[in-house]
Amino acid sequence: MDIRIYNDETHKYALELLKNDGVIVAPSVTNYGVFCSATSASGIARIFKMKERTKFGPLTLGIGHPDDAKTYADIPPEFSDELIAELLLGKTTTVFFKAPAATLFPEQMTMGAPTIGLFCHGMSPMYEIGRDFGPIALTSSNISGTGGHQVTREQAINDLGQHADLVIDGGPIGWDETAGPFQSNTVVDFSFNPPHLVRPGRFSTERLKSLFPTLVTDLSAYKDVITKRMGNIRL
Repeated sequence: MDIRIYNDETHKYALELLKNDGVIVAPSVTNYGVFCSATSASGIARIFKMKERTKFGPLTLGIGHPDDAKTYADIPPEFSDELIAELLLGKTTTVFFKAPAATLFPEQMTMGAPTIGLFCHGMSPMYEIGRDFGPIALTSSNISGTGGHQVTREQAINDLGQHADLVIDGGPIGWDETAGPFQSNTVVDFSFNPPHLVRPGRFSTERLKSLFPTLVTDLSAYKDVITKRMGNIRL
């Protein structure tokens, strides 16, 4: 297992790994995650295998700046640049229909869905590497179905470390008391009308409801609409 402290040398090495279809475990500001180049079919396939993922769980697209969101997602005109920035920088994964550029990513990344989730928040090894590399495909670094309130360094190493090309040890992840037990990024699916809360997290649900008064916060309701769209899937 190749475990390294994050520094300039590790950063450069990570960029080289991504160019060669490598898979990396590293911290974001909310969880330890696993990621590869968003254009690497082999890297994406490895992540699904590492996580033993059999349920519906598309990988998220990591972007370097909120301005990149409109490159990969078909964002409705009522979403201003300022609103997109507040959501993404506020630790929200936003789900929209794909823009044409996103259809070039391997199909497995989004598991056949017409949508894509966008990630862009916090100064962390995962974010900084992705920002300097280009789009990355990412998810939490744990065996599928074993996630708790937060994927810690220890769980990430134990679950996926031996299968990754590099593990970046960024120390423990901070805990946000105001978020309660839901320490991961908030996930909202804006491809439905009204939008649906997929998972509560670091971005306040109350703030979301003030921005989007019609937001559906019943998580079981989201399971119903996504199953209707995608067919017989396991959630």
